[in-house]
Amino acid sequence: MPAARDYYRILNVARDADDGALKRAYKKMAVMYHPDKHSNKSEAERAAAEAKFKDVAEAFEVLSDKQKREIYDRFGEEGLKQGGGSPPPGAGMGGMPGFAGGMPGGVHFSFSGPGGGGGGMDAMRAEAIFRQFFGKGGAADDDPFASLLGGGMGGLGGGLGGLGGGLGGGLGGGMGSHGGGPKRRRAASAPSDTLPPGAVVRLTGLSSGTLNGTAATVSQYDATRQRYVVEQSDGSSIAVKPANVRQILTDATVVGTSKAELNGKVAAAATFDAASGRYQCEGLTNGGIVSLKPENLQLPRDCRVTIAGVSSRPALNGRVGRVAAIDKDRYVVQLPEEAVSLRFGAVAAC
Repeated sequence: MPAARDYYRILNVARDADDGALKRAYKKMAVMYHPDKHSNKSEAERAAAEAKFKDVAEAFEVLSDKQKREIYDRFGEEGLKQGGGSPPPGAGMGGMPGFAGGMPGGVHFSFSGPGGGGGGMDAMRAEAIFRQFFGKGGAADDDPFASLLGGGMGGLGGGLGGLGGGLGGGLGGGMGSHGGGPKRRRAASAPSDTLPPGAVVRLTGLSSGTLNGTAATVSQYDATRQRYVVEQSDGSSIAVKPANVRQILTDATVVGTSKAELNGKVAAAATFDAASGRYQCEGLTNGGIVSLKPENLQLPRDCRVTIAGVSSRPALNGRVGRVAAIDKDRYVVQLPEEAVSLRFGAVAAC
């Protein structure tokens, strides 16, 4: 049985550290151990840094949540685990709520690994937490990886390689190999009507049912075959049609809903479900999935979208473009030959 970890020691903070101290400690440690800072080192050094990066994210996730921190302080790491038996007496874990505070934008996370607690932090969620601090257009000196991670959906993949795991409760496996090779291109450098290398996607509609619902990373778009080559968690690659991938967005913002407590929150993960015509969003409440209409989720810049429901120019429907700008409740969508202004409800992330 692995030894229990000291989350306070991992973050190098006192046991009475407040939210500000936790955030400062997290930012310092996350930058120190981010996989992109160790990509040219030995395999053993990369693996050690990757493990530290996930430990730091998990420590911050627990200590930034009042209820989780109280349980951890009383019962340790083991008290956070929900599977395989009853919780410690008096723990009152219930559904183990996600972040009640601490994260920018009101993002909520919850453990997804075996037992639901210690050791449950996976690579995609660790990277998502990192991007909440550094990937939202902050000061340049706060974002040492700005030139590597890029913006929007395309910016997520740089640090995921070789870490394994999936985001939330079922986004599948990890995201490919993390070697010292060339960094992927920024989202904006790819054609406006295709997903860029490094985009994280969920597979859907494949004849092999075992792959549907799992996550993968776009390696390239084969224009001749009109297929995306995507890398799976085991390092293998497959070619799939554009209709068989859906972007996993980690920086889409809730807007205009009837629930004031949701508006302004950033989804930890959001994927468009074509069957229901809604986004399935994680991390907006203390548990479960929130289903939102396209007009109630503001997509990030550089997100690839499919146009639908435009009556004034029907020829636009079905076209794929890139969100180049956002103006109140409208997107400026860049197509290969022109830019068009469209209401939020007229596009969906593809």
